[in-house]
Amino acid sequence: MANIRVEGRRVAIIINARSGVPGKDTAAERASEYLASRGVAANVELVHTPADLPAAAERAAAGDADIVVAGGGDGTIATIAASVLDTPKALGVLPLGTFNYFAQRIGVPLDLDGALDVLATATTPKTMSVGEVNGRVFLNNSSIGLYPAVLKQRETTYRHVGRSQAAAYLSVAFVLVQPPAFLNLHLTADGVPIARRTPLLFVGVNPHQMASFGIPGDECLNDDRLATYVTRPLGAAKLWGLALRGFFRGLHGASELEVVCARELQVTMRRRRVRVAMDGEVSRLHTPLRYRLRANALRVLTGPPREDANGDG
Repeated sequence: MANIRVEGRRVAIIINARSGVPGKDTAAERASEYLASRGVAANVELVHTPADLPAAAERAAAGDADIVVAGGGDGTIATIAASVLDTPKALGVLPLGTFNYFAQRIGVPLDLDGALDVLATATTPKTMSVGEVNGRVFLNNSSIGLYPAVLKQRETTYRHVGRSQAAAYLSVAFVLVQPPAFLNLHLTADGVPIARRTPLLFVGVNPHQMASFGIPGDECLNDDRLATYVTRPLGAAKLWGLALRGFFRGLHGASELEVVCARELQVTMRRRRVRVAMDGEVSRLHTPLRYRLRANALRVLTGPPREDANGDG
């Protein structure tokens, strides 16, 4: 795999002004100043409408930049990553979101100058696998059922109290006090049919995020397969207990959670369209949902090695 030169490198930065924490104008200015001081030719574009992100990413991917950089939350990064899949260009990350799980996965510092230093100095991109559902790329997880409901509530909470991790956790609590809705799913995992009734189906590809919540399934990712989780048909009280266990002790050995490993997963249900969460964003997709792992499809500039790093993070 070709390295990226330090001298004369070209960087295209796309910052989503609407995602994550405020202050994107300041971040854009700092990025231009910092990289110019390091001799890096950088074009910085601040995108104010999320719907314009794919077009901005395609322009950057079609240009002469060696590195296409996503500035924003995980949903923004996934959108921009899709434009450089299976190309010689590398993805860079400026973690400007609320949780920044993907930046943590690849070891990019969460402070702006630290992340900019990676863009200026890293020379050896790492290839990694990503998930895809109905042609849409995700870098951490995708789900249907309970979690998309949490994300919908989270946007309402953000509008009232502002964006923060505390507001996100409050949204989880609000959804869990209500009786859960169950989905009758017909799954096909690498050709094997499975029928389940569940409030939540969750597909993960980020080992760092899974480890941080004590979620099992490392064997799936280590074998280049999606880690799929199906929750047993639990009531509100037991879902609360499961959530608390995951938060404080982790979910290894939890009988309420079934793990299915598959390179390809088809999810069929009666609904013609369903809300699907992908890296913190929610879209309505047509069924059946077709998940697959795109192995080693993305070249990423990673941060310096950390003593506490695990998985591929």
